[in-house]
Amino acid sequence: MAKIKVSADTILSILQGIMNDEDINYTINDVSAPEDWKGKTVQEALNVKYYTFKHRPFDTEKVIAKILDQEGGVSIFTSLNRAFCLLSLSSTDRVFSNKIDNVTVSANLEYWVQTDKVKLLEDMFEDIAIETNGIRVPVQIGSEERQVLIAVGALNIGELEDTTEFGEMSVCEIRIDFVFYENAASMSDYKIEFMMLENGVENWVELPFAELAIPSSMTQKSSPYMNNPRNVGSINLSRVKTFIIAFDGYDNAFVNSITNETLASDNDISLDNNKQYTMRLSRKGNVFTYDCVIKDHQISVKEDTGNEMHSLTLTTRGIRYGIA
Repeated sequence: MAKIKVSADTILSILQGIMNDEDINYTINDVSAPEDWKGKTVQEALNVKYYTFKHRPFDTEKVIAKILDQEGGVSIFTSLNRAFCLLSLSSTDRVFSNKIDNVTVSANLEYWVQTDKVKLLEDMFEDIAIETNGIRVPVQIGSEERQVLIAVGALNIGELEDTTEFGEMSVCEIRIDFVFYENAASMSDYKIEFMMLENGVENWVELPFAELAIPSSMTQKSSPYMNNPRNVGSINLSRVKTFIIAFDGYDNAFVNSITNETLASDNDISLDNNKQYTMRLSRKGNVFTYDCVIKDHQISVKEDTGNEMHSLTLTTRGIRYGIA
């Protein structure tokens, strides 16, 4: 596997791709927004020209001349309302290995934007933080596929410049960390759901989990070789699949159901030790469905976290097609 080369232009390309995502670059329809923003996307309203140290900003005259040459017309919104951002790398740390290619890069973005755009810029980075939080984003760097985890810092508003060609501008800075991983399955590729009956309707209820383990154990028997009975090999007779899930005591239909059943009185004759749960497990686009029974359910409440914590062990149900 070739190691990736990460430059400021690489980071800028990834960041601009995220900024143009439809959930982040939405159309502004807020009635309280300035009139010249309404009906425009977030990027159109910000009107930012991005640079790395490879590039140099143009002055106002050249910006207007370029727009006139390309479009045959110019507007105040697209020229004198222009904002700027310089992206530079502050640190790069690579795992010391000739086999593992994990890289952590810290980027610093310095914005010069009109003061009335600061709130819009702040909202955009909050949207990016929410959309990318805990998710490994797939990226292509040259011929190599990678995943990147993004940590967005807080937008710091520094000095005000009130005598620029583009009006009063605020100088804002933000730091963003990028952790590049090899293209391997991660927790964000997994999803667990349970079929629950709610108001007479069957619905899949997602279970947000903190940890998942799936041991698959074989029962083996030693068997001699026919042409060499002095030596033996092993054959698998049966297999048991177990699902061990750790999660917090979320307020959803599945968690409440199994918690009430665990806490119910032993005199409750309605309880069924072999109650079937239908679980749907998704991994990287592949979906697997299992009929399960609970083997072990542990509920813990600790002072250090305050959250109710669960450790649930499920096994696939026996008997033909889960019917006793």
